[in-house]
Amino acid sequence: MKTWMKVVLGIVAVIVALVSMIFWLTGDVTKAGDDFFAAVQKNDMDAAYELLSDDFQAGTSKAQLKAYLVANAFDKVKEVSWGSRSIESNRGTLSGTVTTESGSAVPLTLSLVNGEKGWQIYAIEKQAAGFREENSTAPIPSAEEQVALVNKTVAVFVDSVNAQDMQGFYDHISYLWKQQIDVATLNEVYGGFFPHRAALQTLKQTPVVITKPAFVNDDGALEIQSRYENQYGLASFTTKYIYEGVGWKVIGLKGDLQ
Repeated sequence: MKTWMKVVLGIVAVIVALVSMIFWLTGDVTKAGDDFFAAVQKNDMDAAYELLSDDFQAGTSKAQLKAYLVANAFDKVKEVSWGSRSIESNRGTLSGTVTTESGSAVPLTLSLVNGEKGWQIYAIEKQAAGFREENSTAPIPSAEEQVALVNKTVAVFVDSVNAQDMQGFYDHISYLWKQQIDVATLNEVYGGFFPHRAALQTLKQTPVVITKPAFVNDDGALEIQSRYENQYGLASFTTKYIYEGVGWKVIGLKGDLQ
């Protein structure tokens, strides 16, 4: 056999070995994605929900998950093909195409985390069809959805302030923000609100006014400005969100009391 042919065959063998190793290393990640859609096709929402990470479950009920899957025809999937897979530390990514029973091919990306329960889905990202503005990852919520989003965030925030412990708020925020901050830091940042906890609790019964409708800011986050006003005074908030899992999760909150 000629030398050049041996070299070529050697290179091919190395490439095949590398590809095989990648598939072996990412096998558990791929299995988690496949198992999720297999459970959905069997209408076993309990099994599908168990494949979601704790953070995903904290912000998404089983009913919300099912509604999302039905709305996107992911409950009627004929085939799932993962064209790209990767692992970095305890995080994994699957990108590919979901083909529905109607024949539609939908680009999809799953973000996964590896913990005590093995690989679990942290976020599901479906690429939106049609025109999209730069930095947008999901449609801007309607006016009613913005009110609900702010009310939920503020309710969790004031409950944590009332407890003088921001653990509850920490459990509510986005995974991305959790990588940048801890509960002790949140207690330090928002400790100035603790003396006003009684007045803040009344905000849960006070109608919110959206003073500046949601928009995508320069950082790519959804930003909403709002205020609550009652006999205890005026509370203004700027809340910021990113789209994780199947919904908007908090990436920042600024409050001002008057």
